[in-house]
Amino acid sequence: MTDEDDLLAAELALGLNDDPAARARLAGDAALAERAAWWEQRFAGLAAALPQDAVPDLWPRIAAALPQNDNARGLLRWKLVSAAMAAVAVVALVMVAQRPQIALPPQPGPPAVASLSGERGSALAINYDTASHRLTVAPVKLDSGKGDAELWVIPVGSEQPISLGVIDAVKPSSHTLNPSQARLVAPGATFAISLEPTGGSPTGKPTGPVVASGKLIET
Repeated sequence: MTDEDDLLAAELALGLNDDPAARARLAGDAALAERAAWWEQRFAGLAAALPQDAVPDLWPRIAAALPQNDNARGLLRWKLVSAAMAAVAVVALVMVAQRPQIALPPQPGPPAVASLSGERGSALAINYDTASHRLTVAPVKLDSGKGDAELWVIPVGSEQPISLGVIDAVKPSSHTLNPSQARLVAPGATFAISLEPTGGSPTGKPTGPVVASGKLIET
């Protein structure tokens, strides 16, 4: 059910909509009728919680303050308009309170980059979004031979390389690091590329030659 249909159901429940087309739809639309009944129950609960005749002489006092040519019919009209406005305000507040909050996408964090190079002429560029933890690897020159190129990170203050997986040696690729990987990647960390058998290192550590490396820096 759309927000417009929900508002229509609330108006019908409050008696604020006398449009014949709306009433005909209410009679033939089971979902709308069910929602209108829900609103009736909700407003019944709200009405029960309100104090009855909290200020008994309120309307006579308002009437006394009106110009002398205002008659009882005009006062009644003011009552109806005020009641309708209050009911619409209640509908709007309840709908806003019940409307799901929209989750905003994470804002991009400070970009961090790394330029990897090696003795064999290998060259790669890495871009890392520190907010979304998305890592993009762009090979400039990289020959993985008959196997695969594997990306490693050496965290700041550590000498132990941790695998971030096999990368495409021909075209740029990107993926989002999982939380445990993201904790290891920060400015000052070192990236390295090793040549491994197809599918990556079988031991969890580099087994082939390291052909490129470089530090991650924040721009």
